This record gives sequence, structure tokens and C-alpha cells, in this order.
Amino acid sequence: MGLGLSKFLVLVLQVGLILNLYGCSPPFDWRTVRVEQQAYTALFPAKPQHLERQLSYKGDTLKQALEVAKVADQIYSITTIQVPLAIASSADELMKQLQQAIFMQANVDPASVLAVNSFYLTSGSPMRSPTADYFLRMKPVDGVERMMRVRWIMRSIPGLGLSIYQLSLLKPALKNSGPLSQAELQANLSDDNSAPFFTDFHPD
Repeated sequence: MGLGLSKFLVLVLQVGLILNLYGCSPPFDWRTVRVEQQAYTALFPAKPQHLERQLSYKGDTLKQALEVAKVADQIYSITTIQVPLAIASSADELMKQLQQAIFMQANVDPASVLAVNSFYLTSGSPMRSPTADYFLRMKPVDGVERMMRVRWIMRSIPGLGLSIYQLSLLKPALKNSGPLSQAELQANLSDDNSAPFFTDFHPD
């Protein structure tokens, strides 16, 4: 994994840095957000903030963009990586690196991660496309233990390359809950303030 890519992935997971974008946490105020440059429509629980970087990867330049919103100590983020046509054949490898980085940050064995088959709809289409949601209990950051639900989607951009989308929800683990079963972990990350973020993400 390239040094720049590693740094961006760490940025996404450094909760303290993301929290500093906000003076306070707003109430839930769901709104549909169209992100034209990244070619998707999403449902966020508050107005998202935007971060963007350009990184070198295999001799080419990757554009990475992050839309992130925080409500009630829950962090909702969508990372987009635009893979140029010249290195589009490396997109599968790149997505595996993204997944490995998340599992490493969570300090979990990928084989033990709860993966649940799901689907998404593209903008303006009723056709279901397969994907999967991963449910993780993260290692503590600044003494706070968190749970994460994450999904990866890859979409082709005719004549331009590919886009890789990473949707993630990060929320504090229940206090004094002890080890959660996989069913409890999934339930805590699939409630009414979690599910819409995933079901209402529509790439072009």
C-alpha cells in the first residue's frame, strides 16, 4: 500500500480529527445530498463536511474525496476514490487494500468479521446490485471503543475509469456492554438512525 493511501485511510479513521470539524453535534436532520463530482446521491443525517486529496498510486494520480457528518457521537462518511482508466485493472487490488486497512485498524481477523449480503440501487433504476455490509467492533481510540458498519461498492465510469465508494458508520459501543454477539452488533448498527444511510446511497 502506498504511503499516501495509508495516510488517507488513517485520516478517515482518526475520529478525533474528524470531530474537530464541528463545534457541537447537531440533532438528526436527514437530508438528501447530491455529490455531483463523485457521481452519487446519499442521505446524510446532517450537512456533510468535505475533504479531498490527490495521491500517487502506481505512477498515476488518485483523487480521493470524503464527505462526513457527525450527529450524536455517530460519524457517517463516504469516501470516493477515482481510479483512472490507465490503472483501472488495479481497482480490485486497491479495494482489497482498503478493506485490509479497515480490518487492521479494527484489529480483527478478516475471517471472523460478520459480513451480511445486501444490495444497492443506482440512481433512477429499480435494478438491485449486490454488495455486502461488514460489522466490526473497533479497537479503542482515545479510550473510547466504537462499532463500525462499512460497505464497499465499485462502479465503472465509461471512458474514464472506476469509482470505489466506501460507506461507513462509526458509533460508540454500548457502555459496560461487554463483548457483543454478532447479532447484537448487527442490530446496534441497523437501527432507524443507521440503516437509511446505507439503503439510500445511490451511485450513478
